[in-house]
Amino acid sequence: VKNLNIVRLANLQKAVVRCKAKHNSTEAKKASEEDADGLEKEVLLAQGAKIMITRNVWTSKGLVNGAQGVVRKLWYYPGSNPRDVLPAVVSVECNEGVYSGQHELSQFLC
Repeated sequence: VKNLNIVRLANLQKAVVRCKAKHNSTEAKKASEEDADGLEKEVLLAQGAKIMITRNVWTSKGLVNGAQGVVRKLWYYPGSNPRDVLPAVVSVECNEGVYSGQHELSQFLC
């Protein structure tokens, strides 16, 4: 699956961002994907990439295991270098009927 995802990201012909996990302890850093309930040590993202939620995040708003969407934009703090930091916000457009919450990013950014 990982190799197929890399090929699909390359086919998008967009900049790919490597988002490495930030661990809160030495134990967390050493943990396997299985021990971390399926959380990857890094995630590759690009504008246009298809994503799937793999656990219930916000069930009352439709963000549940299996929900799908597309990365629309990666937002960074002003003055930051995207090569050095994680995105501040990953804007995802969910498939029709999936998400029932706010849609305006301006509601969340100051």
